[in-house]
Amino acid sequence: MNKKTIGILGCGWLGLELGKQLVQDRFPVKGTVRHVDKLADLKAAGIDTYILDLKEDKLYGDVADFLKEIDVLFINIPPGLRKNPESDFAQRMRLLMTFVNTATVEHVIFVSSTSVFQDALEIPIYNEKNIPNSRGNNGKKIHAAEQVVQELFEKTTILRPCGLIGGDRNPIKMLAGRKGVSNPDAPINLVHRDHVIEIVKQLITGELEAPVVHAISEPHETRKKYYSQKAAEFGLEAPEFDETGTSVGKKIESLYN
Repeated sequence: MNKKTIGILGCGWLGLELGKQLVQDRFPVKGTVRHVDKLADLKAAGIDTYILDLKEDKLYGDVADFLKEIDVLFINIPPGLRKNPESDFAQRMRLLMTFVNTATVEHVIFVSSTSVFQDALEIPIYNEKNIPNSRGNNGKKIHAAEQVVQELFEKTTILRPCGLIGGDRNPIKMLAGRKGVSNPDAPINLVHRDHVIEIVKQLITGELEAPVVHAISEPHETRKKYYSQKAAEFGLEAPEFDETGTSVGKKIESLYN
């Protein structure tokens, strides 16, 4: 049986590693980056490479050639809302879907975020059955993009990873030595990159089928406990937490993993 051809729109830290592993599993893989200097990494991994840049008004690059003969499209592009809070992520997805719907794509996997859920004092628990309720700009705009993809493509899986970790990538690198860090008693919501990749493989093969999947792999330790431990592991100065207020947060759970 011929293996499905996988398209990875956005070969960053997660997408490139996914591509490498899929190539090792003998899947044909096509991948995109926005800049020429990233092409060598993809080619070295055996990924068929394309330069694409998705804006709100235009998709720059040969999108038709990239999408040609793709069976599963993995969309993993940053919403860019930190640098540009006014960016219309949903419009970018709407534009992309006009091309996807004219191609051979059978299944779209859209990488979203657990920021679509609101932190609160009572530390609510959210799984795939909960409706996104974020009141923040990022969360609302990411949820709007989810809805566009779901509305415009029939077989869609929304994949919501928690904070991504793996190798030397961990939030402690940003928090080390900081004073007055908030929410010491709130639970962490983190997922290892390898766990996300395993979920994606199951979605590709049909072993897992669901319209929405949360990806979480790390236990819900408190922020203070977890980051103090990680500071010691990485040889970094532990952050100091502000324990004068009540912590707000959330717990992300999954029905599938």
